[in-house]
Amino acid sequence: MKWRSWLLLALAAVIHLVMLVGWRWQMPLVPYFFDATVLSGGRGLDFYSIYQAGYNARHGADVYEGNPAKVAVVVPYFTPYRYLPVVAYTAGAALSLWPPLTAYKIWVVVVELTLLLCVFITYRRVRDPRRSPERSDGDDLFACLAVMWLCFTPYYLELFMGQFSLVQGALVFGMLIFAADAERAKGAEKAQTDSAMTFGVLWLTSVLWKINTLIFAPALLRLRRFRILVVTTLVVAVTTIPYFLIFPAHLRDFLVNNFGNSVTGHELGNLGFRQLVFELLAAAGAPPSLQRLAQFGVVAIVLGLSLIVTFYFPRRPSRRVSDNRGSGLSNAQLPLTSYLSLWLTAFFLLSPQIWEHHTVMLLPVLVWTYWQKPGWFVCLLWLLLALPTPFGFIGLQPVVAANHDLRAFPLEPAWRPLLQHASKAAPTLGLFLYLALGFKHQPAR
Repeated sequence: MKWRSWLLLALAAVIHLVMLVGWRWQMPLVPYFFDATVLSGGRGLDFYSIYQAGYNARHGADVYEGNPAKVAVVVPYFTPYRYLPVVAYTAGAALSLWPPLTAYKIWVVVVELTLLLCVFITYRRVRDPRRSPERSDGDDLFACLAVMWLCFTPYYLELFMGQFSLVQGALVFGMLIFAADAERAKGAEKAQTDSAMTFGVLWLTSVLWKINTLIFAPALLRLRRFRILVVTTLVVAVTTIPYFLIFPAHLRDFLVNNFGNSVTGHELGNLGFRQLVFELLAAAGAPPSLQRLAQFGVVAIVLGLSLIVTFYFPRRPSRRVSDNRGSGLSNAQLPLTSYLSLWLTAFFLLSPQIWEHHTVMLLPVLVWTYWQKPGWFVCLLWLLLALPTPFGFIGLQPVVAANHDLRAFPLEPAWRPLLQHASKAAPTLGLFLYLALGFKHQPAR
């Protein structure tokens, strides 16, 4: 390994250590992150949500109930639980066996080990000549990818909030790896089947863990992965529908939180593309009717473009080939990894609620995209997503710290909140367009 690569790895380790120290001793980093500033000393807000849900599950109560008059609240603070019931009955119940603060610290260790596992897998894969026979720069490439994993500052908020997005990102990374393994194993039926099965297990796990990866369904439908689609649908139904038949009180809340939210007001911590569109129109004085139309338009355009790219590109003719079940595929296809990357990025444009820590779920796409085709544009997108938002540098911190409000209010001058919202939404849009346009230039199989 060249000295420059060692220097990069050393720098990455130092920056990552600063984030870990910043989680333990908060104040040096808190002023540069919106969520940490608003919550002040309230670390673990999201973690305590799954902890309380797990405690409820162990005591026969509704996992979505947080009213102290109806259930025993055993955590200092928490957000409403919004995930599938199975998470509360498994990870939540297991973690709730320890005292809340101890369980939170255990979870931080789990998240950190998960990130380091991703780095280790990247190291083994990049330097394996069987999987990257065309590459002779494995050590240098690994150093760049390790920097991408270790220096992503939203990871600090992932630890601060006690969030679950990094685990979801690791599952997506595993899906990308095993989808690629299945592609390479063509001609070796057992290896291909094993990789495809592992991919299916990872997708099912990710859907149960954090339901947003349901958005991969169109990609799997495009590639005729009907078995995976059916099995995942059945497992989700069997582990969810009976629960809400027993505890129906919060079914509507669950559906609204996961499928029905929209952007209807100012929210400085929401860094999604739809929120940016709302803020731009609000600054221009748009009426509510135009705001509603714009929100619908964003969803229609992003979803429509993703479907067109998935089902109609590449349009180059190809000979009929047969899958391992003998069904013919009459048009050209791209690797599953391309579709997964596109659709995960589309989720970030479609979702009405994107917080800074959520962007760690884009890390596997950024790492994978640069791994397959290193280039300055992907590096730039990673840098924009990896850096803290302008929040702590443009005078927003004192205002928000004084109000302690997540929903907040319009701020003046307008360029400051617009810059805050654009800091993550704009590079996410850039990544989506880069991936979508890349479909025209990839060789079909």
